[in-house]
Amino acid sequence: MESTNPLVLILVCGGLIFVIAGYIQQKFPPKKINHFYGYRTRKSVRDQESWDFAQTYSARQMQKMGAVITLLGGLVWLVDIHSIWSIGAGITLFILCPLLMLVEIEMELKKRFPKK
Repeated sequence: MESTNPLVLILVCGGLIFVIAGYIQQKFPPKKINHFYGYRTRKSVRDQESWDFAQTYSARQMQKMGAVITLLGGLVWLVDIHSIWSIGAGITLFILCPLLMLVEIEMELKKRFPKK
């Protein structure tokens, strides 16, 4: 019996976690600015309007990013990539995707809510 490719596991499981977390945040967004739950950055906690937008937008982006990561895992499974580098590649992708998402959300916040 063949073992499962670690890259597939990293991408599919990690991607599904992001999809689920984004769904939970979308269904139960934090109502007020807090330091425990939600998308919290300097730009998002500036005022209530920025906060509300950041929660909605980041939840959608997290679900999209999770779907992309999960699909990448499915592609890797179909192609059947097996190499010593697969775990490192999976971890790198799993770190880069959320960082790119963070940059994209911050750019959108800056565009929609310039400093007053």
